[in-house]
Amino acid sequence: MKLMNNSAKSNLMKKRKAMKAAGNRIADDVTKLNSGLISRLTLHHNIDSAWFFKGLVYGLTTKQERVKFDIYDNIDNVIETFRFGK
Repeated sequence: MKLMNNSAKSNLMKKRKAMKAAGNRIADDVTKLNSGLISRLTLHHNIDSAWFFKGLVYGLTTKQERVKFDIYDNIDNVIETFRFGK
């Protein structure tokens, strides 16, 4: 399904759990590069989980910090910058 309005898409994505319980499945259209980034993040030793939300990729560190990542980021550098503001 393609939506013309991002807020409508966000509202729909918030109701994913209820839709799944009803037997329907809905997922974001994630690019190949973002999928690769999520895979790299989930394999990284400092990242507990990674997800795609509103066109951006986020990771949750082992210290429970929510960090935004870009496709070509060095994961260690982004985490260090987030923590120490360098």
